[in-house]
Amino acid sequence: MEKSVSRPATFEDLKKVIRSLNEQNADYLLIGGYALYAHGLYRTTTDIDILTVPTKGAAQKIINALLVLPDKAAGGIEPSWFEEKDTIRLADEIVVDIMFNAASETYDTLKKYAEIVEIDGIPIKTLNLAGLLLTKKTFRDKDKTDRSILEQALKLLQKE
Repeated sequence: MEKSVSRPATFEDLKKVIRSLNEQNADYLLIGGYALYAHGLYRTTTDIDILTVPTKGAAQKIINALLVLPDKAAGGIEPSWFEEKDTIRLADEIVVDIMFNAASETYDTLKKYAEIVEIDGIPIKTLNLAGLLLTKKTFRDKDKTDRSILEQALKLLQKE
């Protein structure tokens, strides 16, 4: 029996997912490694992290958007799962983490830091550097590294 394993997400995958989220008019914020990338801060990442609101209405738009992925794994997500507020790890051809909080911050607490960054003509709803820094207030090693990078970037911006 052949076991299917998700592969690391690429920049092309990110563009496909974001384009689909935008077409569905989904409430999302790109966070994590690819959000850093959107700001020109590069680090290795294997998945796409999106933060959204924990409602059935948001769920349907996110699910519909993620059906753009080839294995259609999003079809197995129940909209009611969003109301439980636990991260949903969608393992399709790539992994997409659907999150409802990051370091105790939610879509609602972070939306004041939201901004749109355009990459290859695609508008990406993400957070500014200060907002991303708030999502990195954890004890994970990669978050410590990201925190340091974000703090340095913010200091450089303040000097300009």
